[in-house]
Amino acid sequence: MSPGEAVEPSLEHWRNHTGRNDILTGLRASHVWLALGWHDIRQRYRRSVLGPFWFTLTTMIMVGVLGFLYSQLLGQEITDYLPYLGIGLVVWQFISTAANEGCYTLIGAGHVIKQIRMPLTTHVCRVVWRNFVILLHSLPVVIVIMLFFGHALTLEALLVVPGLLLVLLNAVWSSIVFGILCTRFRDVAPIISNLFQVLFFLTPVFWHAADLKDRAWIAELNPVTHLIEVVRGPILGTPIALESWYWSIALVVLGFAAAQYLMARCRERVAYWL
Repeated sequence: MSPGEAVEPSLEHWRNHTGRNDILTGLRASHVWLALGWHDIRQRYRRSVLGPFWFTLTTMIMVGVLGFLYSQLLGQEITDYLPYLGIGLVVWQFISTAANEGCYTLIGAGHVIKQIRMPLTTHVCRVVWRNFVILLHSLPVVIVIMLFFGHALTLEALLVVPGLLLVLLNAVWSSIVFGILCTRFRDVAPIISNLFQVLFFLTPVFWHAADLKDRAWIAELNPVTHLIEVVRGPILGTPIALESWYWSIALVVLGFAAAQYLMARCRERVAYWL
């Protein structure tokens, strides 16, 4: 390119982004993070016969073993309990993995951030996307198990699309927030990891919120509960409380507001914290 030749507008916008438009620019650069995320999956399972389906196989074994055990302990019918547990476990694994890996997203991409000026959100979307691909590998297997036990999908199952979208968007903003905070304060990562370990037992993955009776507020005040329900409810054909949709949408709005605030204030400092 000659010195006097005009720079392509999209490329110029990519180079001159700031903290104010980093999130939007990064989300729009889908051709970058889609390719990088898929490359990560191929590298992780290189020379493997099953590839990412190893994660799916592990999930099936876990659901089968834990489903048989806890259905007996909790007095649940296994034909109903296995799909309930399977969907909840798959969605939980995506949420927790995206959050924990999100803590180290910017740290892991430090060598790129120091050399190439590109939206930080691109690195976040790369990590979230590769975990979302694994979710899309595992969720259909659980649905097949559900159909095997005689359950049928209804028209309500179409609501799983907006449900998955809400889960995906919440994973994006949380990874942005955690990634920036953990880059500045390295103690935040183990705190979040321990927090999710405790949160797992407070989330109705193995158990039903109704089993808590007058203590059901413990599950109702847990935001992860509602994120799981907007995916599990449509697939199982059970009614979804409007509160779950309200919670999930509110988390997206408030979460991206927090992410935008941190990005606007800290975007130019991240490279110096690495």
